[in-house]
Amino acid sequence: MKKFLLLAFICFSIIAATAQSPTYSINSSNCSVFKNFNTSDEYFSSPSIYSSDQDVQFNWNLPLGAEIENSGADARSGSLISPIYTLAQTGEVTLGFKYQAPVGTQYRIRIITSASNPPLEILATTANGPTYTNLPNTSGNICVKLSDQDLIAGKQVRFEFTFRVGTGHQNEIVLFDDLALSVQGGPLPVTFQGFVARKLDDGTTKLLWDVSHEVNVKGYYVEASSNGVNFQNIGYVSATGKNVYSLNNADKISGTMYFRIKNEDLDGKNKYSAIIKLFGKETVLSSLQVYPQPAFEQVTVQHNKATEKAVFTLYNAEGKIIMQKLAMPNTQQTQINMSNLNGGFYMLRYDDGSGKVQSKSLIKN
Repeated sequence: MKKFLLLAFICFSIIAATAQSPTYSINSSNCSVFKNFNTSDEYFSSPSIYSSDQDVQFNWNLPLGAEIENSGADARSGSLISPIYTLAQTGEVTLGFKYQAPVGTQYRIRIITSASNPPLEILATTANGPTYTNLPNTSGNICVKLSDQDLIAGKQVRFEFTFRVGTGHQNEIVLFDDLALSVQGGPLPVTFQGFVARKLDDGTTKLLWDVSHEVNVKGYYVEASSNGVNFQNIGYVSATGKNVYSLNNADKISGTMYFRIKNEDLDGKNKYSAIIKLFGKETVLSSLQVYPQPAFEQVTVQHNKATEKAVFTLYNAEGKIIMQKLAMPNTQQTQINMSNLNGGFYMLRYDDGSGKVQSKSLIKN
């Protein structure tokens, strides 16, 4: 009985990890370069989502401007996993790449869900099961169109490119370049989770911000303004894949100052954080300041200086607690994410940790 249950579980796991609809693959000529790897690895990772004892790793090579596998191993298999992209249409996607590989090298393309942990559902593949397709030459370009009803417009996916090299080619490389994809919008834009300014004892300021979905980001400009309208750059921080970044502003603040962050993508696009306000002198607010109002995805709360125990509590119209969030000590601003909340009336309560409590109503669109 135990053997039967184990077998049933294995079969179920295999079925759960594969697409429900068949995939049809045909050659195409509709490939244009989407990523060329000339300046970075474009946030591709290696090795395969399903590891094996023959897995080797691709690495980005600056002089070649491409991803290469040069482990020198015999009978090897190497994969590249793309960052998350959004499918542009339902039922099909066209993709391709430029390659250099030993004679007899085979390849496979799989489209997988955007989840980061197994089991990962395979939505579409150029070959079923363990079957691979031979590369037509030792160098050239591949362009294929995959048709599968499991591909749905707006769905977030990743692409896996796998190459399998037979014995006798230990010292020959596999090169991957010039990715072509018919996807929408490219990688997800960076999301600013929070942005605060902390006044230091010497009168200078430390600016801190945390991010998620940092894909295709080159760096961050920190901008300041005395009126909240006209901003100028006061510093730059390169993106390094961290969750939290900071910049020390050496200028001492005498009056009220406004700050914001502008990210710089590799493709030249930009996105701004919320604007925060910092007072030059120690200021006690009679009430919380919440903006923008009405709220959409995120609000910035201007509050009295937070202690170690300062906490925000958000209530809905019925008085039910929706969320609680600690404020960062020694700061006067806090961002609150409201993207998952329904539209309507809410009440925000701030306890600064020293016995002072303030409240502010807000509306979510």
